[in-house]
Amino acid sequence: MQKPKLFHIVLLLIVMTVIHFTAVSVGLYEQSVIWIDKVLHVMAGVAIAMSWLWIVRRVLKISLENIHTIIAISSIVGFVLLIALFWEIFEFAYWKGAPEWANKFKFYSPTIVDVLSDMVSNLIGGVVFSIFVSRKKL
Repeated sequence: MQKPKLFHIVLLLIVMTVIHFTAVSVGLYEQSVIWIDKVLHVMAGVAIAMSWLWIVRRVLKISLENIHTIIAISSIVGFVLLIALFWEIFEFAYWKGAPEWANKFKFYSPTIVDVLSDMVSNLIGGVVFSIFVSRKKL
């Protein structure tokens, strides 16, 4: 299996940023169903999972070939959830600290339901990526 490359991770993050600001400018966050946010959070889950594999292989120099698949997937999913939690805390702090900017750029989660659905969307992205790469033998 080809290892995630830093270029692909950065490219995915750039694409997500462009999609977000395009959605803000065309009013997709003003609709009754804000579907674009869920798409972006699924993409973020994939990007976080790719980042974890890159960190494990390149920075920590750990080979996942000798680790049981369930443990490898659990570490990916756990990292995705950890980063998702930190992101939601950051969004909340940003919303409380600079509410005019948070509202302008749609950078906040107004309810606990939105926070949880964002985290579930991140989790879906991480799980889908994990299943995909585990079939290709991490």
